[in-house]
Amino acid sequence: MIEQEKIVYLHIPKTGGGAMEFFFYDQLKNIRRNYFLSFAGWDDSRFYDDSSSTKRVNGNKCLIEGIFNNKLLADKFGISNHFKQAKMLFGQMTCSLHDLFPEYKFKYITVLREPIERTISNIVQFSNVLNGKIKFGSHLFEVDKLSNEYWDIIYDILAKYYPVPGLLVHENVYLRNCMTHVLQGSKYLDVNQKPDLYLALQNSREINISLYSEFNIGLQRSFNNTRIPIDMSKNIKALNGEPSLNKAKQETSLYYNAPKKIIDLVIDNNQEDIKLYKLISRNLKYQF
Repeated sequence: MIEQEKIVYLHIPKTGGGAMEFFFYDQLKNIRRNYFLSFAGWDDSRFYDDSSSTKRVNGNKCLIEGIFNNKLLADKFGISNHFKQAKMLFGQMTCSLHDLFPEYKFKYITVLREPIERTISNIVQFSNVLNGKIKFGSHLFEVDKLSNEYWDIIYDILAKYYPVPGLLVHENVYLRNCMTHVLQGSKYLDVNQKPDLYLALQNSREINISLYSEFNIGLQRSFNNTRIPIDMSKNIKALNGEPSLNKAKQETSLYYNAPKKIIDLVIDNNQEDIKLYKLISRNLKYQF
């Protein structure tokens, strides 16, 4: 059976989606095997080798800019029985996925998070510790992560470079108005594409949106609306609203001890996301 209507979970980075991917898979695998869960690679294609599998190394893992840049890659998904039978797709995509596969009807679900917190969390994620040194893009430096010295270096890099050398296209976009780009349907073909707040707000009317601060409740509402049989009450990582804090966040402040100059820089670089979040969160508050 080909599923003509597909539900797409737009995983905006640092909104709890990474941890939830395992939760979704665990819930859905007992309901219907052909839920095609991820463009990050965590789905049935990693564990089965049959006519419904996409049969790619690391499952269905691909970069967001990869699928929009590479028609052959999109074609491989398009002819996959696994993809055709899928009801739910999950990954760090944008709401332009329907442009690649016009033969399907897509409904979108996503979670928004307070933009300053979300962006700083992304900065920390991109700061990988390798052999005692921190690698941020192509920059390598030897300081303690989240220390004052660390934030001084990060500030100098972000204030001087865009795009940041060594970061992929989508990683750079994630540091500047990420949520606006996802909702407006950016295809990540140009790292300097301008965010379009008006288009993002227009598209948001057709997207099931919830907030990070009401994670389980909001997502349950979205899944109910799209008839996806997921029970968010079983997600113990967000029983108190937001997903549980990681160890680094528990040991620091809300913004990982980032100084004011970092916060101000993030605010300057994410004006459209700040407006978007304010408008949509206000609308959701009145709506429910």
